[in-house]
Amino acid sequence: MKKLSSALLHGIALSAIIFMLWSCTKQRVNPSATHQSATLSDALQSVENVTPGTYTILRFIDTGDDETSQFNGYTFRFRADGVLIARTNTGATFRGTWRLNQAETRMEINITGTKALDDLDDDDWRVVNITNQRISLRKPGPDSVVFVMQ
Repeated sequence: MKKLSSALLHGIALSAIIFMLWSCTKQRVNPSATHQSATLSDALQSVENVTPGTYTILRFIDTGDDETSQFNGYTFRFRADGVLIARTNTGATFRGTWRLNQAETRMEINITGTKALDDLDDDDWRVVNITNQRISLRKPGPDSVVFVMQ
């Protein structure tokens, strides 16, 4: 009888443990969503404010076409106060503004005066990466621009 009650107790305890494990809430984890969140988080951590200085455009893709050549000879001075000064290959200068949103995930560039500058003027640039030597931006679709420190 003692063996029977001991076996019965073990069986009840085992059943209770199995029931508790089975009844726990199970959350389905999407590994790709977790990976995307980590990647986005890592990218945001590497973003810094723009280092003031003079930059040139390394690459400019507009509507899928490489239009980098329209910026040959251009320089862009990003000032800490949000002023952007563009100097063209003919020596003409144009004054505009730049600013990052508070999260430093979007950059607004307001500058016009030439066709090339008009193409660059936009408030929907998404920050890909900003370092002390490079500013990489992308818009929805195939548009992107990369500035490099001179």
